[in-house]
Amino acid sequence: MAALIFLAIGLLCILIGRFLLIRAAFGISIWWGLGIFLPFGPLLFRLNYPDLAPLSKTFRLVALPCILAYFVLRPGAMSGSQFDKFFKHKEVPSGPANHYGLEKAPQKGPVPSLVNRRLANNRELERLNAWCAALRLKKRDLLRSDVAGNEAYMVELTQYNAALKKATDERNSLWEQKR
Repeated sequence: MAALIFLAIGLLCILIGRFLLIRAAFGISIWWGLGIFLPFGPLLFRLNYPDLAPLSKTFRLVALPCILAYFVLRPGAMSGSQFDKFFKHKEVPSGPANHYGLEKAPQKGPVPSLVNRRLANNRELERLNAWCAALRLKKRDLLRSDVAGNEAYMVELTQYNAALKKATDERNSLWEQKR
């Protein structure tokens, strides 16, 4: 409840300060009075006539702590809604002493045997053969006028070629080890 009272007082001070500034501007001329409603009008008026609206400045300065009090005392601020989540931080694990920052040392897992690698490579080549057959069917069914379909086909063909090159290189390196 106190937060809403501070908000009301702050808004009232802002309105009174603005009214005093508009009255002072219309006291100079009608053009300054209308200029107050333009962007940067109040700023230009205060810079040109700093002594004409000191009471307006006082009301605007009183409004600042009232608005701040609203944000501090508003319902839910003390109960921990957003502010607690913002200021609480999670613990960050420190990195090993021989590395900079949080960079982790590369973990070496068990090296698969030559037979397991060859079996995995054969499975990959079988998958690529099935993919190749599916690509041939897609190419057969594509119309030349289907620009989006041809672009999608070319993207998939590029992915297939990259995977095939990788699997072929792996196969060549695996079978060279036998010699």
